[in-house]
Amino acid sequence: KKKKKKRKKKKKKKKGKKKKKKIPPPMTNRNKLNAMKFLNMLCMYSNISKPMMLPLLSCRMVQLTMEYGFCDDSIVGLATAGYSVFNYTDDIQLASQMGKLSESLIEESPKKHVLRSRLCNELVSLLKSIAEPIHSVLPLYPELYNSAMQVGDVENAMICRWSYIAASLWIGATDLYSVSKHLVLCIKEATKYQQDTVLKSAMVNLNACAYLSGRPATEISVKSYDELIDIGTKTNSAFLLGQIFMHRLALHFWMREYTEVAELSEKHAEMNPSFSQQRRILNIYRTLFEGIVYLTLARDTKQTKWKVLGKKAVNWMSQLESMSAWNYENKSILLQAEFHYLEGDLESAESAYQASIKSAHVHKFIPEEALACELYGVFCVENQMIDKGHIQLHLALEKYRLWGATNKANQLQLFIDLVEPRYLQKLKLLED
Repeated sequence: KKKKKKRKKKKKKKKGKKKKKKIPPPMTNRNKLNAMKFLNMLCMYSNISKPMMLPLLSCRMVQLTMEYGFCDDSIVGLATAGYSVFNYTDDIQLASQMGKLSESLIEESPKKHVLRSRLCNELVSLLKSIAEPIHSVLPLYPELYNSAMQVGDVENAMICRWSYIAASLWIGATDLYSVSKHLVLCIKEATKYQQDTVLKSAMVNLNACAYLSGRPATEISVKSYDELIDIGTKTNSAFLLGQIFMHRLALHFWMREYTEVAELSEKHAEMNPSFSQQRRILNIYRTLFEGIVYLTLARDTKQTKWKVLGKKAVNWMSQLESMSAWNYENKSILLQAEFHYLEGDLESAESAYQASIKSAHVHKFIPEEALACELYGVFCVENQMIDKGHIQLHLALEKYRLWGATNKANQLQLFIDLVEPRYLQKLKLLED
C-alpha cells in the first residue's frame, strides 16, 4: 500500500510538471522591439507588392525572437515564416505545423483580436486551408472580419470580407449570382473605407462572374481587365497582377481555349518568374487548369514538353492530396485520369474519371464535378462510347447551370449539339 501511494504521488508530480509551460523570456530591448514592429509592417506590404521578400523578413523576425526574447510581433514572424515555407518549398507538413503553433500562441495572447485580424491571410486563407476542409474554413472569415472591426483594423477586416467571397467563387460554395451580389456590396464598402487593394481585387472577381454567368453588374462601375492591368503595372502591385492573370487563365480554361491558356501562362512566367515559384491557393487551381491543358495538348500534338509539364502537375497535386483528401482528392484523380488517357490506358482513365466525379460530388465542389463530367463525356465521345458521353455531357450541363455559369453552359451546349446526331444515329441503329 505504501509503495502504491508513493507511485501515485510521483504520477501526480509528473502530471503537474507537464502542465507547466515554458514561457520564453520577453523581449525588453526597445530598439529590437521597434525593429520587430517595422518588420511586421514590411511583411504586410511585401505580401502585396514584393512577396519574394517575405521569407527574408519573417526569418529575420524569428531570429530576433530567438536572440532577444518573445513579443507579439514574434507570432507574426512565425506565421509569416510558415506561410513562406508553403509558398516556396515542398515541406507542406512543416508549414501546417507552424500555422497551428501560431494559432495556439494567438489564443493565449491578450491581443488576440489584433493578431487574428493581422494574420487572417497567413493563417486562414493558406495554412489552415492546406489540411482542413475548405468548406469548414470559410465560416472563419466573418469571425475574423468582426475581430478586425472590433480593434479598428479596417484594412484586414476588408481583406477578410473579400477573401470569403473570392474563396466562395473559386470552390463554387454559392452560385455566381449570389457571389456577384456580395462582390458589389464589398466594392461599395471598400470604396467607403478607401481600401484600394480590396476594391480592385473585387473588380477582378466581378469581371469573372459576369463573363461566366453572362450577367454583367449594372449597379456599379467596374474597370475592365486591361484598365486593371494598367493600374497594377503603374502601382507595381504583384498581388493585383497575379489576381488578373489567374482569372483570365481560368476564363480561357472554362471556355476550353487551351492554346490561349498555354500562351498566357508562358508569357506570364517570363514576365513574372517569382509568381510561378509561389504556392498560393490560386496556384493550386493554376496547377489543375494547366495540368489538364498540358496533358490535352500532349495528346493532340504528341510533343514531349507538354507531357513533362503535365506530369509535374500530376505529381504536385498528388502531394497535396496526401495533406487533405477533402480538398484535393478529386483534382488529383482528375489529373491522373487525363494522364492515363494520354498513356493510352483507357480502362484506368475511365475509372479515374468516375472516381473524380464521385469525390467532387461528395466533397461539394460543384464546378469541379461539372468539369470532371465534361472531361469524362469528351473522353467517351472520342473513344466511341457515344451513349455514355451523351449522359456525362448533360450531367455537366446541369451542374454548370446550378453553379450559374450560363455562358459556359451555352458553350458546352454547342458541343453537345455536334454530338447529338451521332447519338441519335446510334439509338436508331439499336432500335432497328
